Amino acid sequence: MGKLHLLAILMFGVCIACLAQQAGKLPAGVKRLDDGNLQVGEIVVRVAKGELAFPARFELQEGALEVVIAKPNGRLHETLLVTSCSALQIQTLLYLLHADNGARQPVKFGRRGDIVDIDIEWTNDDGKKLREPIESWIIDNRTKKPMERIGWVFVGSDVRNGVFQADSEGNVVINWSSGSTVLDCADPDSENDMLHSINTQKAQPKKHPTVTVVFKPHSKFAAK
Repeated sequence: MGKLHLLAILMFGVCIACLAQQAGKLPAGVKRLDDGNLQVGEIVVRVAKGELAFPARFELQEGALEVVIAKPNGRLHETLLVTSCSALQIQTLLYLLHADNGARQPVKFGRRGDIVDIDIEWTNDDGKKLREPIESWIIDNRTKKPMERIGWVFVGSDVRNGVFQADSEGNVVINWSSGSTVLDCADPDSENDMLHSINTQKAQPKKHPTVTVVFKPHSKFAAK
């Protein structure tokens, strides 16, 4: 078992303990915010809402899309958003929200990963705060229309030789189903690398370039 795998398990246990103990001293690396939410690094667990939030910025303005959210070491020439947050931490905190990973598509044996909705919270150039589905910025090249909101599959990444592969490859969310990642595209045709492109008709923030990505698992969250 790799060192990072052990770290993920330990971190998961710590986070569960944080929710179970509403009072008292929190473990190192976990901070309780004034609103009762938890923060690990730059990632905020919105406890009551059952969702994760973390910062990112837009990268591509146009062209073919194969990655939806990349790390700085990822495929920046074909990604919609970039975040510096750890894919390992994001995956671990999804477990905290009672999401389970699994196969991208339904399988005869085993289970499919839980579906997670992704929203973007952003401020437009007029100063108005908005929350919209990430699919609004993605074109389905089959229909020439914005991608249908069908959610993203929590496939989860693995550890090889002590290295968490999603962080190593720089993927958090992919729409072309190739490579290690936390979330993958739910569309059965996503093995086609020409399936999606950037929606050039959808505004991207210029005055306020940093946005907040929100992951909300479909599975019901209940703090214990």
